[in-house]
Amino acid sequence: MSKNAIVRSVKGVGAVAAGVLLTVSVGSAAAAPAPSASRPVEVVAPTTDVALVTSPSSWRESAAAAAAQRPSRATTARQVQAATFAKYTNFTLNSRATKDMRGVEPSLYRGKYYRAATEKKRLCIAERESEGYYDVVSASGSYYGAYQVSRELARGATWMMLKEHKKLMGPTAAKKTLTKLRATPMNKWPRYWQDAAFHTIMNWKHTGSGAAHWAGGRWHC
Repeated sequence: MSKNAIVRSVKGVGAVAAGVLLTVSVGSAAAAPAPSASRPVEVVAPTTDVALVTSPSSWRESAAAAAAQRPSRATTARQVQAATFAKYTNFTLNSRATKDMRGVEPSLYRGKYYRAATEKKRLCIAERESEGYYDVVSASGSYYGAYQVSRELARGATWMMLKEHKKLMGPTAAKKTLTKLRATPMNKWPRYWQDAAFHTIMNWKHTGSGAAHWAGGRWHC
């Protein structure tokens, strides 16, 4: 074979090989998606965040823990009741209105034994007996407060008021408060408790059943 023929054969083999490589390259390029013209291609590294692979059992445990931290309906109801008791107790003992010991004014007590029919009579008796001075003591030293009540009747009133006030301020606060009032002259009772005692005594059995306790006086009420 001549030298020229060998050279031509080598060139032909090279051309064929080049063609094969070109075909493979073009095919691979055609198969791959073209990069977006609007933004560069981003390479995202695989994540190993544990939060993304939380198991269903972990969800249940988390939900159970959250539920355990929430107060039950019974607990919430007790909290509301305790707050109501505390508010009422504070009103009867520490409010500005109950500490006001001067003046003939509408009754602070409006509970079970309050009667509109005897409220007018109460105002008249307070004016007649003490002129609205809740801290007054009679000249004889036998009668106390706005309604000039004896020590014996005042002590009896604390027992009469106990059952109702257990419901209004809670058993513990009611017992503690009324035990203290029982040992205290009525002229030192807050206004609320003097008003409550009057209405409870006056209407204990029925409206006006206790009116005989205030039958006398400078004028009829």
